[in-house]
Order: sequence, then structure tokens, then C-alpha cells
Amino acid sequence: VFMPEGSTTVMGGTMRLGSRRTVLQAADCITARLYKADDHIDERHRHRYEVNPELVPQLEAAGLRFVGRDQTGQRMEVFELTNRPAGHPFYVAAQFHPEFKSRPGRPAPLFLGFVLAAAGRLAEHLGG
Repeated sequence: VFMPEGSTTVMGGTMRLGSRRTVLQAADCITARLYKADDHIDERHRHRYEVNPELVPQLEAAGLRFVGRDQTGQRMEVFELTNRPAGHPFYVAAQFHPEFKSRPGRPAPLFLGFVLAAAGRLAEHLGG
């Protein structure tokens, strides 16, 4: 994926920075349910890494579910495991940095989900 922020010749200043929209691919995913969002979320980024889109079919066949993509559909932003292994109640990974918007009285949804899952209360929080 070409990142306009990046360069193969200039080092430095090539990070993907700032608030970006993530389009949710499935309303039933943990991420959408934690964010209480139907179609998108906006989060802040600070990275220079991407998932190779040519590998997405193989990764999905192996059990990853890319539930969030950028607005072009080419950049993978969030993934979850399709079948969570026994004893692993929460497996969500994101390219963005939820800690940038997290506050003591208002934790980022992914952090809240992680803590709830560790306490065995994620299903209760999600209403199921």
C-alpha cells in the first residue's frame, strides 16, 4: 500500500499521523460493539507500518477478521480473531492509538473491553 506520508528516499517525517476514519466492516464485531458504532470510528494514528493487502486473504483464511479498514478499503486498521481460542476472551488489534483519546473517567473502548474481558465481564457489558 502506498502511504503518501512515506518515502523510500527521505527518512524521518514519514509517519501516518493524526485523526483518521476507520470504516467498520461488520456491526457484530467486538470493536463496533465496544465503540457503540455502526459504520465508522475516528481515532488518532502514529505509525508507519501497514498490512500488506496481498496477504489479507491468507491472513483471513488463517482466522484473522479485518473488521476495520481505512476509507479506501486498502489499509487494514483493526482485526479480531474469528474463532477465539478457549481461554482467550479478547483478541483485538488496532493500527491506531486508543490511548491518545483515553481519559481516567472515560477509558478508550478497546481498553475498557480488554479490562472487562480480563475480569470476565465483557459479555455482560456487550449485552450477551
